[in-house]
Amino acid sequence: MVQTIDLKSKVPKKTSAADKLLEAAGPLFSDRPFDVVSTREIADAAQVNLSAISYHFGSKEGLYEAIFERIISDLAPVRDGLTAFVDVSLPLAKNDVPKQRQVISTLIHNLIDAITDDNHPRWRMRLMFQEVQRQGPCFDLVLEKHIHVMHDLVGSLVALIIEKETSSEDVKFLTQAVLGLCLQHGLNEALVMKRLNWEKIGPAELEIIKQSTTGHILALLGISNPLKA
Repeated sequence: MVQTIDLKSKVPKKTSAADKLLEAAGPLFSDRPFDVVSTREIADAAQVNLSAISYHFGSKEGLYEAIFERIISDLAPVRDGLTAFVDVSLPLAKNDVPKQRQVISTLIHNLIDAITDDNHPRWRMRLMFQEVQRQGPCFDLVLEKHIHVMHDLVGSLVALIIEKETSSEDVKFLTQAVLGLCLQHGLNEALVMKRLNWEKIGPAELEIIKQSTTGHILALLGISNPLKA
């Protein structure tokens, strides 16, 4: 039985004009370039007055940055929950390969649960991915407040397992690969379903994804369970 880590936000959903603008503008920006999305379109989608954008955010650029601030804030329980788990697990997993497998399995299962959680709409992941790919105006914000935190967190575990410094290139590349294997299921959900001939990704399909991804990552880190080979 894999340990479940509490990664869910306890903050109630807000419905102010500012919140409506954030939730309406995000999907629009994730589907089309920033310059193509008009403030009128955003206001109409949010069902608020056009003036609400300048009132709450100053400009469309201010709204765009606020969306990333909101996403990063909403992901705080994921970062905090996984950080607490890894901090406790690292000393216990040192020089203990079975424990390392258990920790990796727990981390991957819970991370994929968070990635596929309906409380984190897919447009948010698409928008963050696009911002990083094109190094947009919020690139540094996403990098400093979320990506570096997640990479350093997973990297500390990778470094322990392969017995190298967290600053080494091998640790950084492996950490990138581990997180990439997990993130692909949220970014490429339609492709995964098509390739596997799935009509949906329900609990059974999600369990297959978690088990398969965990197996690949354990092999990547050189700690596969020989009894399951």
